[in-house]
Amino acid sequence: MKKFGFLILLSLFIIQCVTAQNTEYSVHLNSGLFSFGGESATKSSIIIVSDIGSIDNYTNNPYGTESAFSYGMAAQIRRVTDRRLLAGLQAGYEMLKSKVHINGVSGEYSVTPEVLDGHTVLSHGFMTLYPHLGKRFTFTKVEADLVIGPEFGFNTVTREKGEANLGNNTTVETDTERNSPGTDIRITPSLTVYYNSWGISAGYSYGLHNYSADLIGGNRERYSRFFRFGITYRIK
Repeated sequence: MKKFGFLILLSLFIIQCVTAQNTEYSVHLNSGLFSFGGESATKSSIIIVSDIGSIDNYTNNPYGTESAFSYGMAAQIRRVTDRRLLAGLQAGYEMLKSKVHINGVSGEYSVTPEVLDGHTVLSHGFMTLYPHLGKRFTFTKVEADLVIGPEFGFNTVTREKGEANLGNNTTVETDTERNSPGTDIRITPSLTVYYNSWGISAGYSYGLHNYSADLIGGNRERYSRFFRFGITYRIK
């Protein structure tokens, strides 16, 4: 909580450092393509089938290079100078999901069954804070805001859910909570194009935090990658 409060104060200080011509407020609805990059991100993995009732099945490596449906919402305050320089702060919530294909199972089988099809979705819930600086460009009735800044994602939940259909006419499922990655830090450039009060936005978040930093052994690197797009309503 101390870290979160410090980041809020730092973000507000950045905004106050810019002499404002006017202040704008906006709300955002986002979706996009979230996945993982890095040496240990993967396209496929196996499900470990537990023979102990108190231990859930789990995916050996759920950090997928493929995307599942992600969504988010945010509120923003942005100040604009007379030179059309921008300083803003956006805060919101997002649910980011990646996918990995299941191509095997491991457990106490006399004969390991064939996997016909299957996948696991790994979901991360984040409270986000995005202080940013940038420039506004004006084209007749259209305005374009190009900004960049660090984005902080404070994890609230991490969970995997998947299934695999097997050749012996059974289905293996996994639905279990995973370890929190902690605070994700991303470099995020974004572009928003406005016509009057409505806008469309696009951005890319390049994660700097290794989700496997606490694992010992091997060169395990998994970083978030998120192509974000959405709609915006601006209140001047």
